[in-house]
Amino acid sequence: MTPTVLGTCPTCGSRVPVQQHVQPVQQPAPLPTYPVAPPPAAPARPARPARGLPVPSVPALLLGLGALCLLVAAVAFLAVAWSALGVGGRTAVLVGLTGATAALGAVLAGRGLRVAGESLSVVSLGLLVLDLVGAAGAGWLGEASGAGLACVVGVVVALASLAWLRTRLGAPQLVAPLGLGLAAVAAVELTAHPHVVATTATLLMAALVALGVVAGARLLPWAAGSGAALCWGWLALGGLVDAASYPTLAGLWAEGHALPLLTAALLLAAVAVLWRPALAGTTSILTLVAVLPALDEGGTSFGAAALAAVLGWALLGLATRSGGATVVRVPLAASAVASTCVLVVLVAEALDRLLLVAAPGTAGAAVRLPATTALAHPALAAASALALVVAYVAGTGRPVPPAAWVAAGVLGATTTAALLPVPLAVVVAVLAAAGLVGIGLVGIGSRPVAGVLLLAAVLVALPSQVLTLGALVALVGGCWLVRDRTEAAAVLPAALGASVWTALAVADVDPAVRGVPVLLALAALALLRPRPELEAVAAVTGTLAAALAVTEPTSLAVHLTVGGALVTVHALLVAQRRVVAWAGGLLLAAATWVRLAELGVSQPEAYTLPSALALLLVGVATLRRDPAAPTGPALTPGLLLATVPTLLWVLALDPVSLRAALLGLACLAMVLGGTALRWSAPVAVGWVVGLLLVVRELAPYAAATPQWILIGAAGTALTVVGVTWERRLGELRRAQAYVGRLR
Repeated sequence: MTPTVLGTCPTCGSRVPVQQHVQPVQQPAPLPTYPVAPPPAAPARPARPARGLPVPSVPALLLGLGALCLLVAAVAFLAVAWSALGVGGRTAVLVGLTGATAALGAVLAGRGLRVAGESLSVVSLGLLVLDLVGAAGAGWLGEASGAGLACVVGVVVALASLAWLRTRLGAPQLVAPLGLGLAAVAAVELTAHPHVVATTATLLMAALVALGVVAGARLLPWAAGSGAALCWGWLALGGLVDAASYPTLAGLWAEGHALPLLTAALLLAAVAVLWRPALAGTTSILTLVAVLPALDEGGTSFGAAALAAVLGWALLGLATRSGGATVVRVPLAASAVASTCVLVVLVAEALDRLLLVAAPGTAGAAVRLPATTALAHPALAAASALALVVAYVAGTGRPVPPAAWVAAGVLGATTTAALLPVPLAVVVAVLAAAGLVGIGLVGIGSRPVAGVLLLAAVLVALPSQVLTLGALVALVGGCWLVRDRTEAAAVLPAALGASVWTALAVADVDPAVRGVPVLLALAALALLRPRPELEAVAAVTGTLAAALAVTEPTSLAVHLTVGGALVTVHALLVAQRRVVAWAGGLLLAAATWVRLAELGVSQPEAYTLPSALALLLVGVATLRRDPAAPTGPALTPGLLLATVPTLLWVLALDPVSLRAALLGLACLAMVLGGTALRWSAPVAVGWVVGLLLVVRELAPYAAATPQWILIGAAGTALTVVGVTWERRLGELRRAQAYVGRLR
């Protein structure tokens, strides 16, 4: 219970209870805590790079070196000590060393020391080879030597290697196919029947593969399989050479030269039992054997046979819906390659006939192709081209765009026509008509092909100017139909210029005046279709036409005038091409210069002042339209053109002359006038040109009084102007400072 506290009343002085307030105990504010950084971790030690050799490789190196030393020692023993031993000693040493190394290797391999077992197995097999060589040298193997000895060594080493299969060592598994291959190569020389040997070696290698699979060996199936593939390739290549050497029906079948290829096909068919894609090789070889007899009958027979093979396999693929299967696709591709070779030969022959029928522009419109015999029948070109498209569809299972059919048909038809003694106009008409039709067919993707056909028509028609004109007109029409495309817009000016030039050539117009109509036609085209690529090609074409037409200075001046006028008109009529007006002005000025040079005028001012005056008028007009525009870009070109050529003439040829005096007065006028108008360009140009002129006048031979008087007067005037300018500039600065101090 809390006791009552009495206090004195401030009014009456009596004792009254006072309410007691208990103040809570103030807890001290907690001290601020700051995060304590953990102690820095000790830097991790960088891993020390491994030095030296990996541990597992050390015994391999040591044992490999030991095996090599043992074999070298064995060879040295045979070379040095063989003749000193008797028959018994020789036999004991050879058999003992070979048996000891083989037994030791087998024991070590059985105890898990595979590296040692591998090394000793190689040593034992090497010693076995030396045993056989020594036995042959001692006469124990009868007459075996050379190829016979190699065959014996290969067979024995292969059999000895197979004895190591139960140890699962890798080296003997690799040596067995090598020994069998050595025996096969040696057997060719012994039997003179390479195809029989290759077949036998292939079968034996296949047997090794089966043995390795049954025994659970890891390397033997792969090594023997590689050997079987090499032996089969040997058989197939040799059979192909043999069959191609005797491609007739009698040579292939009656004389048996097709037997190696048929054997190779049969072996692949056997492999197809386990690996089905191998059946494609069988079908390909059988197709080749069927087509080869036609090769001896001439190009027509071979082309027809290849065409039949392509169509046969293509139809089989389409009928069975297995065009993408390897068994159909591989022989189809091989047949297509043969048919393509025939087509390429026919196309090359057709091009030779078309391009060499006559020199460009020398033949008439009725020129005919020569009546020469083609390598194969011309009809094979069209048939082969279409068959190749069919083969693509059958082999890939995907449809081709209509443009591919159009291109194949036109290529075949054109080649066929070119191989016949027909008028050249027929070929040109076929190409041009196909190109125009291809451009007109919208939506099938034939326009790029059509463009190529039109260009080909122009090239083919070059021997005749009339035919060339017709092809060019077709090209112009085709480009105009698709003029919105960039490539068509780029080709159209060149085609139009060439067609106008060719038309004038057909009309027998003088070449010196052909350039102007070409320029007019190109200018009209550029106005109708003002596109950058079209205008650029038109400029190049016009320049080329003018260069071909110019024969004298007057003709050059005419073409420059026409070109400058057309460029200027184009710049005025096309708002986006205002900048090319400068090029037009330069062309017109160049035309004036050429004409003045032809008239014998040699003073530079006659060439420069008219153009400079035109430039200055344009610059002044620009400054009047825009008073805030800088004077440098507007006036500097005209001022430089008006003064620099004369300055160069004065500096090089005539420093003390009326021309120099007039140039000095002009510089003085530019400086004073520019100062008065507050234009920087006249002041800068007049100052620089006048400075160079005054420096040139300091030469000893230029001490004439009038020149010095002029220079002195100019210097005085410039000094006065400079002082006045500086004084006014100072007054302006003081006035600015006074205004700045006002409050």
